[in-house]
Amino acid sequence: MSQVTRSWLAFATMGAGVIHLGVAPGTAIPAAVALGVLGSAEFAWGVGVLFRDRLLVPRLAFVGAFLPVIGWGLVLLAAVAFDNPALASSFPALPMLIATLFNLILAGVLAGQRRRARSADADASAREKSPKRPLPAYLYLTGLMVGALAVSALTTPALAATGAGVDNPHAHHGELNIPDHHH
Repeated sequence: MSQVTRSWLAFATMGAGVIHLGVAPGTAIPAAVALGVLGSAEFAWGVGVLFRDRLLVPRLAFVGAFLPVIGWGLVLLAAVAFDNPALASSFPALPMLIATLFNLILAGVLAGQRRRARSADADASAREKSPKRPLPAYLYLTGLMVGALAVSALTTPALAATGAGVDNPHAHHGELNIPDHHH
């Protein structure tokens, strides 16, 4: 896996973590604790991947990528089963959809990586591995920038749609009531 791909996964996972941390305060205490722990773990994993330049505990990360997706799915199912839309409304749809997208991308790439590793192990005796050349710095930095911009372009509106974003006094600059001193 290339450095750029690892960086994109780290950015996406950090984006999911920040979104989960932003959604947590608007939920019931057990859900807030779960989202807080998951969001913190996601963010820490992304920082660790950027720092170490390798995927950290990929099996655990694979499982961890599904936990918030499954949890949100169960909340939605419970809201429908118990005819209680208020249960689901504490988890804003846009932020949760974007975090779910990030989590599913992580899980998909990790699954593909695991599958390639298995087939490479099976084929290792049949062929010799060719050494990888590192990316030129300008390509690596361009890849980092593109990944960071893509994740921030999705994460920013997701955070704005959380309770923290909606209740932020700085979120409504167009609605400021500036007194007119020219009577």
